[in-house]
Amino acid sequence: MKLIEEIKLKNGLDLKIFDLSRSIAADTVKVEISIQTNVSLEESFFINTEDYVLVKNIMGDELAYEHTLERTFVSKKNEDLTRQELISTFKNNSLEYLSAVNFAKKMALSKLREIKSNPHKYRSRAKSDHKA
Repeated sequence: MKLIEEIKLKNGLDLKIFDLSRSIAADTVKVEISIQTNVSLEESFFINTEDYVLVKNIMGDELAYEHTLERTFVSKKNEDLTRQELISTFKNNSLEYLSAVNFAKKMALSKLREIKSNPHKYRSRAKSDHKA
């Protein structure tokens, strides 16, 4: 995984773009990029403390955002161009959304809804849940 770009968003988040590309055959590659950032979890995002504690106990102090884009069986001669196209498409379609002032809050509330609708998928990290 190679860091190819880092973008400081207007909402304070640091967005990192990684290259995960790899060869498939002698003359083809899978071009893959991963866009990542971490969002600090804040109690002010939630209507009540219980919801904040629920998310914090499961996810920790930060939420990880990751989006992956890929193209398979790309000719090696088109690898760089394809990578640039993926990055450009992401920036044109998603950068404004990720830069929004309320992105972190929306992400936290989305995670809360996911936890509440699928509680069996999540385990708490709270110390009280660990048995000696």
